[in-house]
Amino acid sequence: MSVNPQFGFPPFIGADGIKADADQLLLHCNEARQETKANPFPVEAFPLAVQQIIKATNEGLNFPVDFIGSSLLYAVSVGVGNTHKIEVKRGWLESPVLYMALVARRGVNKSHPLDWALKPIGQRDGNNFQVFQKKKREYDVIANLAKKEREAQGDGEPIKPTWEQHLVSDFTTEALIDVHKFNRRGVGVYSDELSSWINNFNRYNKGSDEQLWLSVWSGKSIRINRKSSDPILIECPYISVAGTTQLETLGELAANRTSNGFLDRVLFAVLENLKKEYWSEKELNPAISESWQSIIFSLLDLPLNQDLNNNIQPTVLSFAPQAKSAFTKWYNENVDQSNEAENDASGGIYSKFVSYTARLALILELMKYACNESDKRAVSLESMQGALKLVEYFKKSAIRVHAIISNTSSPLDKLPTDRQTLYNALPDNFTTEAGLDVAKRFGVIERTFKNFLNEKELFNKASRGKYEKRI
Repeated sequence: MSVNPQFGFPPFIGADGIKADADQLLLHCNEARQETKANPFPVEAFPLAVQQIIKATNEGLNFPVDFIGSSLLYAVSVGVGNTHKIEVKRGWLESPVLYMALVARRGVNKSHPLDWALKPIGQRDGNNFQVFQKKKREYDVIANLAKKEREAQGDGEPIKPTWEQHLVSDFTTEALIDVHKFNRRGVGVYSDELSSWINNFNRYNKGSDEQLWLSVWSGKSIRINRKSSDPILIECPYISVAGTTQLETLGELAANRTSNGFLDRVLFAVLENLKKEYWSEKELNPAISESWQSIIFSLLDLPLNQDLNNNIQPTVLSFAPQAKSAFTKWYNENVDQSNEAENDASGGIYSKFVSYTARLALILELMKYACNESDKRAVSLESMQGALKLVEYFKKSAIRVHAIISNTSSPLDKLPTDRQTLYNALPDNFTTEAGLDVAKRFGVIERTFKNFLNEKELFNKASRGKYEKRI
């Protein structure tokens, strides 16, 4: 399907050209960064228009593909908010809430991709703030009048205006809840340094903040009782979180938070070998920024449905039949991985990705809708396939993060050089026959290779005669 012309892409870039560019981009990334050879970011999971945005910002602004791709997912999560949910099974709904962390060493391009992706939402917040200021001035004039003066002018008791704010950066948990109370659609927390978000846990209410964030991720209602003000009930909370952190501070992020499942709720995009790039004379085409703004604005304009009692009624999408079949197949394979996990950390990672698979599929479907590639009647097979690719990327990243935190090397690092070379030469998914063909090229006999496949830290047996790499 062709890209929506309102987005302003140059006329010579067609759908085939965008896909070809995305394929070339993946090749470029594999050559440029060693870690992406083992875990390349799946640009092809996105709608064609967004693939072009990723490519253009990578070339024109030096945004690492992993970071801008993850940032775009987060921005869509904030843009959609409480307007839509996906029904996995009857009674099991998932919202597109994400907790996202971009990880690399200090001084490289981590924050700028998030800033760029969130800029249209910041613009909408700025416009809303101007409207709020105007209403506040009008409110102050009426509020300062005596009751008789208001009655003489035909004014009743004025209603104090509020600012409908989508993004919050510097906040206390109590202040954040107040913002959410006035924006029932949902709030995005953007913390340039995630350790500041984490370090604020329990700063004012010892023992409660961390539990709050665990509950918010799961969509459980927020109930707060205060001594100095009225109690607060948010029955349909929606708070997405994104930020950056350094490799060396991952330990702070995880301190005492691996056993309660908090860390498993975070999607990590990790680039351990990322370095600053040289100056590029290539400029970003303004049409790219305009296109992204159009995509985000169309999502921010989605209505927030409410019933007669002002209860939020999200639009609920189901899986298309083929998408449900793909999800079911993946779910069962993930159960096997979880049951066979050699430690609790790996089991926790696998379990949380069940929810994230559904959430990412919903995000991709609504992203397609904003690109005029979907009528959003159901989550398509294409969106599910894209979500599964993203899940595999984030799953491998999570495993790497746990290895960094526990100060253990990757199982791959423990292998002899010739076995590492063989492992890297194997496709991510392969049959026994295909694997043997690769092994023969490296002089590895059949029995040795089949013994190699039994290394559970390195390979997962997806089904009879079919394997996938874990690293």
